[in-house]
Amino acid sequence: MKVRIGQRKTSSNSTVSIPAGKSTSHRVLIAASLAKGRSLIRNISQNDDVFATSRCLREAGTVIVRHDNSAEVFGLQNPESDREILLDAGESGSTLRFLIPVLMNEHRTCVWTGHGRLMERPMDIYEELFEAQKIQFRKEGKIWEIRGRLRPGEYVIPGNVSSQFISGLLFELPRLAGDSVIRITGKFESQSYVRLTEKALSYAGITVKDEGNIIHIPGNQVYKPFETTVDGDDSSAAFFGVLAAITGKPVTVLGIAHDSVQPDHVIFEILKRAGLEVVPVDDGYKFLPGKELKPLKEDLSDCPDLGPALFALAARIPGKSEFTGTARLRFKESDRIASMKEELGKLGCKLTDMENSVTVYGGSKLHGNVSVESHNDHRIVMAMSVLASALDEPVDVDGADCVSKSFPEFFNRLEKAGVEVTYYD
Repeated sequence: MKVRIGQRKTSSNSTVSIPAGKSTSHRVLIAASLAKGRSLIRNISQNDDVFATSRCLREAGTVIVRHDNSAEVFGLQNPESDREILLDAGESGSTLRFLIPVLMNEHRTCVWTGHGRLMERPMDIYEELFEAQKIQFRKEGKIWEIRGRLRPGEYVIPGNVSSQFISGLLFELPRLAGDSVIRITGKFESQSYVRLTEKALSYAGITVKDEGNIIHIPGNQVYKPFETTVDGDDSSAAFFGVLAAITGKPVTVLGIAHDSVQPDHVIFEILKRAGLEVVPVDDGYKFLPGKELKPLKEDLSDCPDLGPALFALAARIPGKSEFTGTARLRFKESDRIASMKEELGKLGCKLTDMENSVTVYGGSKLHGNVSVESHNDHRIVMAMSVLASALDEPVDVDGADCVSKSFPEFFNRLEKAGVEVTYYD
């Protein structure tokens, strides 16, 4: 699908609702699937990535009953542990990395596949851990076959890799017949994502002792059914904060918890530093543009998903904005640094990058009347669409339907905020 993005026309405040948090939805869905009995998840995220996690859990024996805005989860339905199962993770890195440790201990052989760049994304951590435990891990193109079971013990993981590996182990290690320890070496990046996993575990009665770079996991624990409500997605709210900042017109986002523990909740402080007034309201926040935008200097190592939105914001801020901790943006649905560099360049904005940093030179006269590519990456589409709404000329976005990965209603919400959106098949 292609969309044409025109100017944001409204001069008044716009109010948009934000979908449930994708990161939280994955985690509570998996925790519920490991509990024997009925769990209820309210306000669960409805997008391709969470559907991929649901699909794999169902294949493994979990019963998930979807309602309009919730899901009943009946876990541990006596899986046939001797059968080989084929699991399709779609394009979801969370699905793949979270579920590999869990399902390999439930089934004799797990065969995984995926789409897009998923099966090319780094998996060295699991490969090395599995080799040490003599677990078979055979890769053939986009098909991976894993045969073997995890054992309790000590797991050493570098702190500069995706926290999804640590979270995957945290889901499974409490169920093993013995205590385990995860030791994180070096700087522990994306630490707050691990805290998000630990919170989901706590709903199911699972306890761990987190000492920063050392996490102690008692074994022989049993997951218990629970009920919870998923908070709105802070990373989705980020795009509408950026929209308010670069168009100079207020936006109110609803469905966001003021006490959210999502790593991307930091966006509200970042937007304040950029010169935006961020006002808490009932069930959300109101973004009020300030007199002028200020260049940013931010470390994204704990919130890499905010990168594309912040690069788009920086493109409209006069001066040089600098971002560090960006290395892992290269291993997402696309190389997000290369993708944003290419697409911002088409509008007349210069982005330079080094191994772990990005500099955006903003404030120059940007132009539309161009076509930009999605790179099959939902966050690239959303970032470029929001930026296009602040230009004098329209911008075409090819491959825009990939927003279904995290925010299927994105363009509908953009229209509610007063942005001109034209759809082409």
